[in-house]
Amino acid sequence: MRVALAALSLLLAASSLRAADPVYLDQLIETPLSTLQTQFPGLKREGCYRIGNDRYLLINVDSKKEHKPWRVAVTSIVPCRRAEDVAELDVRERSGVQMGDNTLAIVQKMGRPDASAPPETELRRLGETEYFYICRVEAGCARHTSFYIREGVVTGIAEWYSE
Repeated sequence: MRVALAALSLLLAASSLRAADPVYLDQLIETPLSTLQTQFPGLKREGCYRIGNDRYLLINVDSKKEHKPWRVAVTSIVPCRRAEDVAELDVRERSGVQMGDNTLAIVQKMGRPDASAPPETELRRLGETEYFYICRVEAGCARHTSFYIREGVVTGIAEWYSE
């Protein structure tokens, strides 16, 4: 309950401050669907939102499990056919990797990726390559991180749970 209230407070504060303070992908992916729906109207299983100039947020929700997102991505490329406009929001990844960083910056901040491959079909528009950073349970975490790369620069960042 405290986590839900903290997340709601964070989202409401971020929207009222017009993105003065960043919201992190790990905060969004841990936020229950009911709380996210206050910030992102109409969110059920998937949402695609314009959160600023050339900034988009894609939220995929697993309604069968905990009613929380299983993937949250921030991108500089429209990830869907029609993104809904919402209040400006500064969404970031905690490692410090940002849109526009080159591949060397990713490796310096995150280390070498566990794998890299073309993105899955539905996310192929985000980049030509996806760098996977797999988090293993023995490392004390459960979420994975992906960076989408086009022409050597980051065009999308996602945190996700295995299905």
